[in-house]
Formats: sequence, C-alpha cells, structure tokens
Amino acid sequence: MSINNLINNSIQTMSSRAACLIVSIVFLLSNFIFYPVVFEQNDDVIMKLIANGYFTGQAESHLVFINIIAGSILKFLYTYIPRIEWYAVMQIGLIITVFFSNLYCIIKYETNAKRLILTLINLSLIYFLSRLQFSYVSGFLAISAVISQFYGLTNDNKKLLAFSVVLMLLSSLIRFEMFFFTYPILFITFLFKIKKVLSVKVAVIGGVLIIGAFLINQFSYKNNPDWKNYQDYNKARGTVTNNLNLNLDDKNLIQTLKLNDEDRFLLSNYIFTENLTTEKLKKLASYSKESHVSIEKSVVSIYSYVTAYSIVIIAFLLVSLITRRFTVAIAILLHIIMILITVRFSNMVQYRILYPTLFCLLFLYLQSLKTDESKSLSVFLTASLSIFVLIQVRDIKKNTFFNIRAQNNIREIEMQLPKNKAYLVDPTSNYFLIGRSAFENPERKFVFFGWLTNFPTNKKTYPDYNSNLYRMAEHPLIISNMNYNKLKSFIFNKTIYTIQEKNIVVPTVKTQ
Repeated sequence: MSINNLINNSIQTMSSRAACLIVSIVFLLSNFIFYPVVFEQNDDVIMKLIANGYFTGQAESHLVFINIIAGSILKFLYTYIPRIEWYAVMQIGLIITVFFSNLYCIIKYETNAKRLILTLINLSLIYFLSRLQFSYVSGFLAISAVISQFYGLTNDNKKLLAFSVVLMLLSSLIRFEMFFFTYPILFITFLFKIKKVLSVKVAVIGGVLIIGAFLINQFSYKNNPDWKNYQDYNKARGTVTNNLNLNLDDKNLIQTLKLNDEDRFLLSNYIFTENLTTEKLKKLASYSKESHVSIEKSVVSIYSYVTAYSIVIIAFLLVSLITRRFTVAIAILLHIIMILITVRFSNMVQYRILYPTLFCLLFLYLQSLKTDESKSLSVFLTASLSIFVLIQVRDIKKNTFFNIRAQNNIREIEMQLPKNKAYLVDPTSNYFLIGRSAFENPERKFVFFGWLTNFPTNKKTYPDYNSNLYRMAEHPLIISNMNYNKLKSFIFNKTIYTIQEKNIVVPTVKTQ
C-alpha cells in the first residue's frame, strides 16, 4: 500500500470515528431538550444519593451494586466538582458510548439497506436513555462488546477488539451479574467460531481484567468492617424478600428462630426488626420445605412478569428456525435456559438481562440477512423498524408525563413538611418521596429504609438507630395514611406525618 493510500485511509477512518461520535452525542443529547432524564427504578436514585453525599454529607464510593472502582471515580468527581450530578452523567455517557460503538461498526462495515436497518435498531437505545437503569447500561455495554468483537474478528480489526475489551470491563464495573448473564452465551454461539484463537485471546484478556476488578471490589468491602457487615446483611435481606416459598406461619420456623408476631407481621411488609440479625435472615431464607422455585413456577413467573417479551422471544425462535438461522436459534434456547435457571435459583425474574440480549440477537439476525439483495425484504424491515421506533417515542412521552406528575407530587408533599428535620420514610410508602428525575435531589432530609436498612452511616449518625424504624420513637416518621392504618399498632414514633389523598400531609402526635 502506498503512503498516499495509507494517509487517505487513516483520514477516512478518523473521520468516520469522529462523525459517528459527533452524531451519537448530538442525537442523544438533543433528546434531553424534549424529554427529561429519568431513572427507571429507585435503586439508581439511592445509589446517586449515596455517591453525591446526600446521606453521608460527603461523596461516597461504596455503591453496593456498582464496583468500587467506578464508585471511586464518582467520589473523586463529586468531591472536586460537586455541582454536577456525575452519577447521571456517567450513565448517560455510557449509553452514548454504546450507541457510538454500534454506529461506528455499522457505518464502517455495512452498506446500503443493511446499514439503514441496523441503524434503526440502534436507535431503539433512546428508549433506555429516557429511563436510565444501571443494569440496562451494564447489559448494553456487554452487548456492544459482542457487536464490536463480531466486526473486529470478522474484519481483523485489532483496535476495535481492544476497544471491545474496554466495553467488557465497563459492563462488569457497572454490574458484574449483568455481564455474566449476557456476554458468555453470545461469545459461545457467535464469536468463538469466527476466529477461535483470537476470540479466546480477547475473552481471556477481558476476563482477567474483569476478575481483577471483581476481586478489588470484594477486598474493599471485606477490608472495611462496617461495609462488610452491611453487605452481608443486605444480601441476606435480599434472599429473604425474594424467597417465594417462605412461610412465615410455619410453627417450626417460628420456634426455631424465635419470631414473635411483630417480627412476622412487619417482615410481611418488608420491614426488619432488630431480632432479625444477619444470621437469622440467612436461616430464614433457607428454611422452607422447598429451597428453590419449581420449573413450573419458574415458567409461570416468566410469563407473569414479562408476557410480551416471552411471546416475542418464542416467535423469534420460530422465525430463526424457519429461516435456518440456527446459530441465533441456539443462542435463544441458551438464553431461555439461563432465564429459567436464574428464576429457579434466585426466586425472581432477572428481566433486565432480557432486553439487551434480545437487542443483540435481533441485531445479529438482521446482519445475517441478505437485505441488500432483496428490495422487498429491505423495505419491509425498514418500515417495521421505523414503526417500532415511533412506538418507543410514544412510550417515552408517556413516561415523561408520569415523571413530571410524580415530581410535582413530591414537591407538593415536601413543601408541607417543616425544614431542618430528618424524616424516617416508611419503606412501603417511599414511592411518595423518591423522585426518579436523574438531576434532582430531595429538598428535605429523608432517611430511607429497604435495602438501606442498616446503612453504616445511619448507625453512626443516630445513636438510637434501629433497623425497625417504627422503634425510633424520637424521630418523625412519614407514611401513607393507608399504611399507617394497617401498621399503627406496631408504630411507636411520637411524631407522624401521614400522607392523605391529594398529597395532603397531616401531622399527628401519637399518644403511647
């Protein structure tokens, strides 16, 4: 190759990367002009509040579900540039990275109709940008690593393969379990057969980095007594709340663990008394005639929680078999088996592993089709995918409406609460006060429970701290009126703020 050709190729490559990056940033950030950034669930809100110092008074790196390495970077940024909400910026930046990576592969290696079709699939990521969730972000990073490796191995692009390793590591840092539930199946079915030696080398390098980061995270928690105790307690608490077979009326269980009426009644409402230590919670989780959910219950759980997805994935399996895309069909079957295993042994639907995996399977399926040779097929797919993107935009608008309404309700409630107080928030009522807007924080000081029960800083801040917030008599409690009427016989807080209909807050001083 001549020097001129080499220079021209280098310029073209750099230009395509720069163009893809600019398009990714401009397109995705322009979305914020019309739609606010919202977290899908409370977990991200809580981790953001841990990271930015809302709970502790200073930035914190222990984010429980997210690796300590990512947490330390966030802590550094919050410490020295505190006015920016870095947790949300991180999530947005990683989604942009996924979008850019996929788009670069499409633009560089695909042509004509296939380029348009795969770009439309990539546009579906805007749906997840409008409802950020750390598990989704981790899953899509893992999927983007698969797509980058697919094109890198196929076209012998070493730089792209190196970048895919970075994506693998980022995925594991955001949530290790999500990487584990997505990447291995796709590696086995799609990547290993392309170039066995090179694909294994890339996977091993990524695996070593991921294991190293995982061990660093484990060491950080185990080396800190406060966070080790919290992590152990939180895991035990999670296994109890996820155990579908737990029978709190079992007489043997009650006698063995010495559970009183208060323990059992509050536990049925996800509130943990001081009697429920880490050791007792571990025994409680395993104490049932059947330790795991049956296959039948697993299938029912999947269809109950994600009916639409289940129909789509079965239809996709049939289409893959009919069109003789057996690699995709095998990947779908392994994916379904993985879901059954996680439901059966984790007693819950790990539904956030579903959508990133489906995205990748559909992407690689469409990539395998000869759309450039069939005009009717390319027109059909383009029209179908365009309708799908429009449906997503409609859902984003709905989500925006509900978020704005919820945020207004929260502000209305907060305005009725006196300032300069710290309010204990009933776990069954926290949805009244946890706003999911990515760039807004509570205006009042709230102490949340749930998976923040036994949070290390709370124990140090409140000398009378109790994992059962209803036993912290001197601290004001905020609770919905419905839950107060149900739980009031176990509530001993002297000052209670009940949330009535139309967000009216009524202060009550309870007589003992």
